[in-house]
Amino acid sequence: MNWSDVGSWIKDNAGTGASLVGSLLTGNVQGAVAAGVALVSGATGTNDPAKALQALQTDPATLIRLKELAVQEEASIRQHIQAIEEARLKDAQAEHEQTQLTIRAGDTAEDPFIRRTRPAQAWLSLVAALVYAFKVDAPSTEVLLLLLTLPWAYAGLRQIGKGVDALAAVRTAKK
Repeated sequence: MNWSDVGSWIKDNAGTGASLVGSLLTGNVQGAVAAGVALVSGATGTNDPAKALQALQTDPATLIRLKELAVQEEASIRQHIQAIEEARLKDAQAEHEQTQLTIRAGDTAEDPFIRRTRPAQAWLSLVAALVYAFKVDAPSTEVLLLLLTLPWAYAGLRQIGKGVDALAAVRTAKK
């Protein structure tokens, strides 16, 4: 048992006020998690996550105490949640930047094999998609989309997956 399990339970069961404490416990910023642990420990009287969860689940007064502490520390909790979100966004931005640097390095590589691999894969996949679309009697949409993934990615349409997920949801709903 760890503190993120306690945080998940709090988010799902504690209602407004204390659910912010659950968000702290399930975050990835050490200061925010520590603040959440301090609040739960203050309400339950224990530093053991299993005992704290048991106290929250079995004693309504403990949950009320946690809500009172959360109200008293609301500004601090919100600052910690902001830090968690900022860390998540910075991580996503750094990941995107690294991806772009890797792509640019391949596109400008001295070795012709490395420089031409991505475009060649995209073109071959596009040709395969066109042949499949026009030569097969009943082409599968999923196979066609799969074949078009590389050309779309090469062209910069890397977020097309969200549209494909929406299309799949619509098809599932129609069945």
